[in-house]
Amino acid sequence: MLSNTRRSDARQSPDLRSALRKRQILDGARYVFFLNGYVDTSVEAITVQAGVSKGSIYHYFDSKDALFTSLIKAEAERIARVMPVPDPDDLNPASNLRQIGTAILDAFDTPATIATLRLIIGALGRFPHLGKEFLRDSLGPTVERITVHLDACSAAGTLRIANSRTLAEQFAKRCLAQAMERVLVPDQPRQTEAEGSIRVGEVLRGLGLSSGEDA
Repeated sequence: MLSNTRRSDARQSPDLRSALRKRQILDGARYVFFLNGYVDTSVEAITVQAGVSKGSIYHYFDSKDALFTSLIKAEAERIARVMPVPDPDDLNPASNLRQIGTAILDAFDTPATIATLRLIIGALGRFPHLGKEFLRDSLGPTVERITVHLDACSAAGTLRIANSRTLAEQFAKRCLAQAMERVLVPDQPRQTEAEGSIRVGEVLRGLGLSSGEDA
């Protein structure tokens, strides 16, 4: 078995081995940072959890700070990947935004995301721009897609709006605000699909984008 593993490792390209090792370190760092927070986490504890040497960590990350910010960026990109894309054939902005808003609430209601947000809040004294960067990397691509979709709705005459970008940003921020209560108050049960739909409906009505479903 050991020889087979060695042959398998030998067949891996250097780039693949590097990517796997970096992922291994980030997985270990995620566990320790989530458990202890930034201040009480040591590089030594991460080496133990990740099963790598300290030299391996410093080969990929210049410092504990660099490893921490890389982890937060990876978590933001994880959220960005699960966000839906507006249906270009559906020029009803309310139906598309309802789907996206529900996805935002779902993504920010997972244990991993809640732990990430609490970790960011606890580290803002040392990393004052980390929250802004996290939101840019997690929801920024979705805001861009919403803006393009709203522009298409406006061109088709199904929406009258002065600034699509502003509306897209407001929508994302209000959905995020709906999710933040659960970050700040621990041990709440996960919201149901119906509860999420009601919350998104409130956001849509507040922005003047309600549909028949929100009546």
